[in-house]
Amino acid sequence: MKTLGLLLLTFVFVAVLSQPLVAQADDETADVPSSNQLHVHPVPHHFFQMSGHGVKPWPIIPFDGLRLWGTETYWAILNPADGVYDWTALDQWLNAAQEHGTTHLMYTMALTPQWASSNPGDTTCKNGPGACDPPNDLNADGTGTDQHWKDFVRAIAIHAGNQIDTWEVWNEPAMPYYWTGTFAQMTRLAQDARSVILSVNPNAQLVSPPNGAQDPWVLHWWEGYAAAGGLQYADIAAVHGGPHSACGSPPQAAEFITIVQNLRAILKTYNQGKPIWDTEANWGNVTKDCFTDEDLQAAFLAQFYFFHRTMHVTRFYWYSYADPDVGKLFNLETGQLTKAGVAYEQVYDWMLEKTLTGCSANNTIWTCHFFGSQGYEAEAVWDTGESCSGGSCQTEDYAADKKYTHYRTLAGETVAISNNEVPIGAKPILLVK
Repeated sequence: MKTLGLLLLTFVFVAVLSQPLVAQADDETADVPSSNQLHVHPVPHHFFQMSGHGVKPWPIIPFDGLRLWGTETYWAILNPADGVYDWTALDQWLNAAQEHGTTHLMYTMALTPQWASSNPGDTTCKNGPGACDPPNDLNADGTGTDQHWKDFVRAIAIHAGNQIDTWEVWNEPAMPYYWTGTFAQMTRLAQDARSVILSVNPNAQLVSPPNGAQDPWVLHWWEGYAAAGGLQYADIAAVHGGPHSACGSPPQAAEFITIVQNLRAILKTYNQGKPIWDTEANWGNVTKDCFTDEDLQAAFLAQFYFFHRTMHVTRFYWYSYADPDVGKLFNLETGQLTKAGVAYEQVYDWMLEKTLTGCSANNTIWTCHFFGSQGYEAEAVWDTGESCSGGSCQTEDYAADKKYTHYRTLAGETVAISNNEVPIGAKPILLVK
């Protein structure tokens, strides 16, 4: 069943895409290729990153590394007093990562300790009084010693050693409950973090402060930070690519196209040709946004991963593995993967070491094309005009190319194709030769 809203949304995105989206041409270090770039690479394992809130249960799905945010490892927790450090929470994560063979960790440096805050009584901060305010030794124009920050950054860099190889400066500073300071102050934090961390680990990578890139007020933050020179201290530009959603208006994975286009336009304006990572995104809050249908969650996840790759995002940190409210892939009560978790496993298998050459839309029907070694060829297809409810998904017949003999589902099933027709709905299927 198609709805007018979904049709209009699809038309908007098709209008944006004058030609099919072309997949990533290089992986971590090169500037983004032009849209007609023909030389593309297979999807690597490190494209798949994860976030979690507790060391147990450790993710049973395949992934490369973890982002340490929402892990009780904030600056305010690890540095409870001037010159005092408590590494208990951090060490739990470092030890668990080592135990499970997870060698790549990204740490998000954020949340000022109350003792170091310029406004220690600020209760508007999300994670404790004064946590969203600049340190008290950093002036609004970016001058000052910034010693509290530098001391902490040096201490954690030395303590973690090479186990943390990527460092993200702050979290969503466009949000006033995370940051109330100036662009000059955030730029100084980034500059000092880069200097200190590289002096300890010359091979470390620095990630920009992450924000969305959809609404005008967030784009204003990006422009202000870029104009202040902050992006020059990052190796990677970080976006948080979650789409808009609300009750009655479910999230649309294709909104990610516009988010990346907006950020890339700003990077181009300020001559900052950097790889883009999405360090936090999902379908939103399931209760607040009334997005509780597990089939639609699985559909969103699969589409979202395809769009990340075709928009040249080189790492994607799904948020979060077992979160009860957002992005849940694992059910703590049952000890089983959710439908979205099973879909993640399938998408990982569909994409890994395959070359995703592009995705395009014909009205509400999207297709993405994959190629691999030994003549492998496949096509993911879905219809955003269809929906799911109560464990059942509506579908319509789709004329498959005769070269495809079977298709795979997000539930892990393999089905033979008969009469060159397959049922397509909101949940992508993979047509395979």
